[in-house]
Amino acid sequence: MRKLLLLPAFLVISSTSQSQIIADHSVVDKYDEIPQQYIDIVKNMLVDIAGESHSLGYRIGLNLLELLDSKFQVSTYDGSIPGITSINLRLGRHAPVGEEEFYTSVSSVNAYKSQITTQYTSGNPYSVLGFGWCWDMTWHNAPGGGIDPVHKVRWAGSSVGGPNGDVRWGLDAGDQSLTGNSVCMDTYLNAVEQYIQHCTANGYPTKVIFTTGPVDDGYGVMAGTENGFQREIKHDYIRTYVKANNTRILFDYADILCWNNNGAEYNANWNDGGTIRPHANIHPDNMKDYDGSWNIIAHTEDGDHIGEIGALRLAKAMWWMLARIAGWDGITTDMAGILPDEPQIWTDVNGDEMTVHIPERLSSGKLELYAIDGSLKTSNKYNSSVFSVNISGLPKGFYIMVLHHSSGSETKKLILPE
Repeated sequence: MRKLLLLPAFLVISSTSQSQIIADHSVVDKYDEIPQQYIDIVKNMLVDIAGESHSLGYRIGLNLLELLDSKFQVSTYDGSIPGITSINLRLGRHAPVGEEEFYTSVSSVNAYKSQITTQYTSGNPYSVLGFGWCWDMTWHNAPGGGIDPVHKVRWAGSSVGGPNGDVRWGLDAGDQSLTGNSVCMDTYLNAVEQYIQHCTANGYPTKVIFTTGPVDDGYGVMAGTENGFQREIKHDYIRTYVKANNTRILFDYADILCWNNNGAEYNANWNDGGTIRPHANIHPDNMKDYDGSWNIIAHTEDGDHIGEIGALRLAKAMWWMLARIAGWDGITTDMAGILPDEPQIWTDVNGDEMTVHIPERLSSGKLELYAIDGSLKTSNKYNSSVFSVNISGLPKGFYIMVLHHSSGSETKKLILPE
């Protein structure tokens, strides 16, 4: 007899009833509106935001939020991936990852697909995956080359591992004539799309998200410079791309940090030969820290290049985004009477039969079993707290089990093993 691994379902999201998931400055203060039921679902998630030094900010912020409010429990990691749990969110990076590992070459994208597959086959798949940008849009190569005829700016940045070497880069293939580099922002966007398609085609439960990057002055002064201005153009290019398809998910790291907790945006001005061209930059408040009593103090660099105030803002937006991925509509705050208490439901498999055990109060209704792509695989009426379902012909993998009963419905994600 094979015991079936049963987990809370967090991937059943109706695209018709859910608005697009974009975590920016406007959602930071909404973290404390997340219903407890969705906080509990998020605590089952494994989230990998792999990057270089800036990715540390996500982890620092989440640990700060847990100190501020213990219901937002988290286990952060850097390297070894923690095992399955329902006690706390797991978020970190499996390894240091720069542009050369994530998107600048065909070989790097293929290797990252293999990493996603390896994690899936371990039985502990990623729930959410994204790239933790470093200063890739601005460093190594200062603005130079030809002036972009549309944006009236020269491009900057690094493309380590790219086919043309570590060279400044622009937005699309048309910018290669200006930069001498085939790598561009479309290269990153296409890589993320490949990861999304890889997960979808193989039935992996992983949601791959788009992200924006740093807006700090850690690598030279960016505020009020051509480099800072071209950086914002790149961020806006990501935002525009994401918004063109409401199934895409964005964590807008840059926008979150350009606003402070009082709702003010910080803009710097680049004097372009007498023309003032404003661009968003990290708000000075987000470069400050907290003391042990949550008083605001001067920042001490701890490796993530932002202050604890900024890191905490990232954490609040992250919980909001993950709750939305879990199925929360972002609006409902009082779930009393909408979602019942978590029932004791378990299953086991013997050959072609799956036996389902449910509480007596749910012992009359209909069971539906869906593949991860949303296709219905079987539908069975039941009139007992213990009943069997024929699963012959169903391959191993993830499935969504929905129990419809007189009090509503229960949705579970399960893994059918070998």
